[in-house]
This record gives sequence, structure tokens and C-alpha cells, in this order.
Amino acid sequence: MSDKFSSRSPRDLADLVRSQPLAWIVSGAAGNLAGSLTATVLPLQLECDDAGQPVRLLGHFSRNNDQWRQLQAAPRATVLLIGPQGYISPSWFDDRTQAPTWNHASAAFDIEVEICDTPDDAEALLRGLVDDMEDGRPGAWHLEDMGARYHKLAGGIVGFRARILGVASRFKLGQDERDDVFADIVRGLDLTNGQELADWMRRFSTRDAAVTNVATVPPPSTLDPDIMRFIDNVRDAGRALTAGRTLDWPGKRIVAEQSRLPWQAGGPVIASVTERMADTEAGPVRLRFYDPAPGTVKPALVYMHGGGWALFSIDTHDRLMREYAEKSGMTVIGVDYALAPEARYPVALNQVVGTVRWLRQHGAGLNIDTERLALGGDSAGGSLSMGAVLKLRDAGEPDAIKAVLSIYGGFSPDPSPSARQRYGTPDDMLTSDEVDEFWANYIGSVADRRDPYAVAVLADLRGLPPVFLVIAECDVLAEQNLLMAGRFLEANVPVKVKVYPGAPHSFIEAMEVSTVAAGAILDGANWLRETLHFSSTATARDAA
Repeated sequence: MSDKFSSRSPRDLADLVRSQPLAWIVSGAAGNLAGSLTATVLPLQLECDDAGQPVRLLGHFSRNNDQWRQLQAAPRATVLLIGPQGYISPSWFDDRTQAPTWNHASAAFDIEVEICDTPDDAEALLRGLVDDMEDGRPGAWHLEDMGARYHKLAGGIVGFRARILGVASRFKLGQDERDDVFADIVRGLDLTNGQELADWMRRFSTRDAAVTNVATVPPPSTLDPDIMRFIDNVRDAGRALTAGRTLDWPGKRIVAEQSRLPWQAGGPVIASVTERMADTEAGPVRLRFYDPAPGTVKPALVYMHGGGWALFSIDTHDRLMREYAEKSGMTVIGVDYALAPEARYPVALNQVVGTVRWLRQHGAGLNIDTERLALGGDSAGGSLSMGAVLKLRDAGEPDAIKAVLSIYGGFSPDPSPSARQRYGTPDDMLTSDEVDEFWANYIGSVADRRDPYAVAVLADLRGLPPVFLVIAECDVLAEQNLLMAGRFLEANVPVKVKVYPGAPHSFIEAMEVSTVAAGAILDGANWLRETLHFSSTATARDAA
């Protein structure tokens, strides 16, 4: 085998098994009374030593599979594994004289099997496999969820540990291609959802980044320099506070709060800021009321902060809510909804719906015009706003909300490959990996990823109140917001759309230093006043 198709480091083999754990285990005629080969497809785990070298394969057979008894008598076997692979079409190439080929990663292990047939063995092998496979999944499943059924399952398996005697791996991932052909292959894979194979090709390439990271979409726009001051400050503060540690979600929240604390200073002083607990149908919810003109009845904006349903609070968004209250003249009500993963979908959504109903019942005593309520929020808050208005409509309350201000909302857990590549990179404010993590953290089951109240791109949007979609141009979520704009038009819903040039995700929080962010806040406030037919000479302003 050519050295150019060999692994580059021990991690290559470990990651190959982790990414594709299903393999054939083949035992030969020497241990088979029938004199023929026996093969079984099994999920496997690879154990490595401290230097990363492969040492053992772990797995289990069904007790009804006679192959484990054959291996008990003659323990030598071969494991065959094929990882990421794909057909490479010459139709992708500028040079049409090239021939089609296959790129792939594969491994063959020569092993000596030790059968491990005790309850403790079954426990360790099953738990290790389940924990690996369930890691990061929505509503991850655990062995304990089976209850008493687990013992029946465990009794039906026979585990094994296999000492690795030799490995023959092959990573044919474009190493023998010309640079221009390699670039064409990567581009073709990116455009045809072959991202995993493309990533492995980039991993094994020694070429210049201009070749391996060839663009398959238009280049990203330049970020607004003032907004970058905010982003750089928050990132640097977060890194310093994290200090290289791996944090749990409570720890991440502390860092998120502290890194944004300086950006809450300054801004408008609101005449009355009070808090109260609303006893809603979804349980008690803490609300913060920003009333710029106490004693006068006025519309209200019910606001949900962003943070991937898992981070931030009404404190991190205090300045933003004061800005909306001052510029609109309306009461702004911050909702301290429950965060994931402690509270998964639909807990927070039900709290927002419950809050709206509570305000409609009790708002008059708080100088709120209950017939002119708006919902609003950024990122996850935009998603909650849309989900709540859909739920209220379907519950026979289509007039409960008169306007929705959605700021770069999250409407789908599945950004397209193009969106991920263009604005979801590790250098972006919201990466595509973070999008995946937030959704997996929030959604408790796979079925909920197709619930239209959570994933608004799937919803029937007819009969909703007017919507203003604030879209950040340089945001991995921009594409799905533009899709929502088209769907609102299709559903005859009045919709205002504005794309803010050079703005990344979270840009609205940079109002202290960015005219783009300040202008977006003013746009939203003026749209609310116009849509809710609200006039206050003390706060009337011209559009930015």
C-alpha cells in the first residue's frame, strides 16, 4: 500500500472508529466446524493507550449468535470497517479528462478475541457504547431509562475484548490529486451534502489553505468595525473568565453574564422599573416591567432574551429593553423564562404563552393596554415569540398579540451547508457548531425537531399578526430568516424585512458603540408604534 494513503497520527484511527463504529467481524474456517467463514455486523469501540496507539476493540454479540462460541474456541478474527466514502464525479471538474474515482477511509484489524461473559462485563460494555452514541443527542437516552427491562437485555448479550495484533488502514482522501482537482472535489462534496468526506479530505491535505478551504459560496461580507469592538470585548472577557476550563451550563451562564455586564451600563433611565411574579398556567414566571411613563395606559412589548434557550437573562438584556422602552414610549416586559437543559422544550414556550394570558387578565391594573400587546425577542427569543403567537392562534386567541418583533430568530435547527460555511465558522459570533449544541440542548426528543411551534419554518403561518424580521447580514441564521420572510408573504401576513449590512449575530447588543445596532433598535421601536397605532409626543422620533 502506498504511504501517501497511510494515517498521519494515532488519532486518525480512533476518530475513524468513533465516526463509523459499525463494522464486520469475520472469523475463519479454523474455528468453524462448518469449515466456512462467519461474519457479523457489530458496533465497536476502540481503546487506545496513553500514546494514542490502538490497543483493544470492545463489542458484544447476541447470545443467540454462535460466532461468539466459535471465537471462544479459536479467538483469531478480522474486523473490517469502512468509514466516510463517496463517489467522485468528473462532472465537478473543470478538467473533464479526469476519471471518476472513490475517496474513502477504511481499516482492517487483526484481533485476538477474549469472550467476557459476566454481568459486570455486559454493564461496562453496554454503558460505554450507549454513552458514546448518545452523547450530544436531544434528550439523550441512558441505560437507567430501561428500568427492569435492562436486566433482560443484558442477559441476552455476550461481551468481548479483542487485543489488536495488527492494523491495516487506508485513507484515500485526494492525496494523489492535483491542487485544482482537489479543490473541485471539495467544492463538489460541499455542494452535495458530502461534508463529512470533505472534512476528512481537508484533514489529510498538506496543501495551502486556499486550496483546502475553497469557497463554495460567495465570500462573507466585511463585518461592521464598531460591532466588532463589542464582539471582541465579549469574546476576550469570556475566554479570560473561562481560563481554559470545561464548564457546565451553570458555569457557562456565569461567564456569559459577567462578560456582558459592562455593556449594560449607561443608556436611558426609565421612570419606573419593577418586578413581579406572574402566576401563570405554566407556573410562576418572573417579569421585569420597564414603564417610561407611569400612570398612563400604553401598549406593551413582551420581550424574550436570546442565548440559545440556555444562556443570558433579563439582566444581560437590561440595557436593550431600556432602549426599546425609551424609544417606543411603551412598557417593555422582560420574561425570565426557564433555561435548558434543566427545562427543555416546551417549558419556556409555555411560560411565554402563559405570560401573555396573565397580562391580558391583569395588565389593565398595570397601566397596560391589553388590546395592544406585542411579542419580541432576539435569537432564541425570536423563536419563542414566533412559537407563542402560533400557539395562541391555534388555541383560538388570534387577536391576543398585535405585532411580533423578531430579531435574527432561530427558526430551524438545520442551517444549510452554505449558511454554515459562509457565516457559521469558528470565527463567527454564532458558529454552526453552537447552533447544533443549542438545539440539542433545548429539544428533548427527535420528534420535537419537527414541531412547528419550535421549528417555525414548518408552521402554517396564516392568520398571524404583522411581523418585523430584523436580519443580520453576516449571520448563520440569515438564510432561514429570509426564508421566513418569503413564507410570510406566501401566507398573506404583513411583514417588514430589513437586512443590516455588516452585522453579525448578536449585533443588537452593541448599541453603545454601533450606529447600526442603535438604528436597528430605533427601527423596531418606530415599527411597533406605527403597527400598534401608538403616539407619544414625548418619545416620538424620526426613523434612522
